[in-house]
Amino acid sequence: MGNSNYIKGRRKEYKVVNEAKAKGNLAFRSAGSHSPIDVVEIDYNSKVIHLIQCKPESMSNNAKDKLYLENAKLEGTYIVYFDVI
Repeated sequence: MGNSNYIKGRRKEYKVVNEAKAKGNLAFRSAGSHSPIDVVEIDYNSKVIHLIQCKPESMSNNAKDKLYLENAKLEGTYIVYFDVI
C-alpha cells in the first residue's frame, strides 16, 4: 500500500476538485506535483483562477501563514491565454 500521507492528501485534492466541479467550475489536480499548487479551479462566471495547496486540517496557523508568505508572489492579476498547439 502507498504512503498514507500521500493517500490522505490525494483524497483531499479529489474532494476539492469534486466540490469545484459541482459548482460548475473547471477543476483539476496537479498530480505528483512538487509545486505549491495541488489543485487549479477556474470559475467561468467570475473569471477567477484559484490556485490551491491542500494541507491537513491539523496544520497549525503558523505553518499555513508561512506557506502564504512563501507563495505570496502567486497573488495578483494575470493575463491568461488559451491555445491549442
